[in-house]
Amino acid sequence: MTAGRPDGRTVALAAILLVAVGPSGRQAVGQSVAPNRATAYLFPTDVKDARAVWVNPAGLAVAREASIYAEVGVGEPGAEGRLRQINAGFNSRGLALGYQRDILADGERGTTLRLGLAGGTGGFAAGFDVARYSGTGTNATGWDIGTSYAPGQAFNFGLVATNIGQPIVRGLKQRLTFVPGLTWRLGPVPTVAVSADARITPDSVESMAFGVTWRTNSSSAKWPIEVIGRVDTDNQFRRGALNLGFSIGGQNRIGAIASSPGDASQIDYSSIYGLLTRGLSTTGRR
Repeated sequence: MTAGRPDGRTVALAAILLVAVGPSGRQAVGQSVAPNRATAYLFPTDVKDARAVWVNPAGLAVAREASIYAEVGVGEPGAEGRLRQINAGFNSRGLALGYQRDILADGERGTTLRLGLAGGTGGFAAGFDVARYSGTGTNATGWDIGTSYAPGQAFNFGLVATNIGQPIVRGLKQRLTFVPGLTWRLGPVPTVAVSADARITPDSVESMAFGVTWRTNSSSAKWPIEVIGRVDTDNQFRRGALNLGFSIGGQNRIGAIASSPGDASQIDYSSIYGLLTRGLSTTGRR
């Protein structure tokens, strides 16, 4: 273990303490407000760079790396498209900071800051983040904790508890939600991966997501490419959203993501991102 880098047990204990001291109360109907764009195409078990602070904080410790990224999202892309979100962040071996700025349809503005910390050993990683929401009519704090476990090359399991403290963001209580996930990498060369997750509140299964990722072998391609597809459904498997993405590059890459509603009739949201990574090495057998 690198000196000064928190291990999985230390981070897990800190996460448990956060849960213990966090505020509690009765559940109320709520919904996610201006979710980070990365949650539309990444799973809790397939992210290991700075974007993990938005998806699964344990992913910050999956690879011993330093990374920075930036992403810009546009709603109704085309002649009448409007800027909807700007987000960026960095990770340095498990310590991460993320920034998100939202321009909502009603003219309101929102800002989210996340500070994350994670550690790992063997195939196990754990992490937590503190989210601070501000902007028009908003001043709230929430917590997330996450774990990730890879028993070998083929499988990765993850679990995230998000909206701990149930912050009220622009008048809506963000419900405590558990997100279990799985990624299965096919074949001896992990160029194809299948992922799935579910969003579960204390009283119901809200939604599910299923995705496939194909990536060229980075050792044989000068400019590796990656293609991703993801379908989000409700708890009756009715399609709610379709996301398709493409990226080019290895540790340093640029990519684009397009999203359409359940009927896939048009693209209603798109984004582009850039990612820079240094010192990449995986934890344990991952």
